Amino acid sequence: MKFIGSIDRITEQDAYIIVDDAAEHEIRIPLDCLPQGADEGMAYTLEIIRNKEAEKKMQEEIKLLHRQV
Repeated sequence: MKFIGSIDRITEQDAYIIVDDAAEHEIRIPLDCLPQGADEGMAYTLEIIRNKEAEKKMQEEIKLLHRQV
């Protein structure tokens, strides 16, 4: 799934991106995740892709944490 979003504002560590959808959702992204030179008003394509490998790893980590409790 792809979305178009534009940087609404930038703080010391994060950028706030307004997603171009009916509800105008806001996403906070660490500045380190954006291309160098990113600035307010710039538009980006955001893509969400399921990552089964990372999902499995996270589930294993959660199971381990539950066992430690």
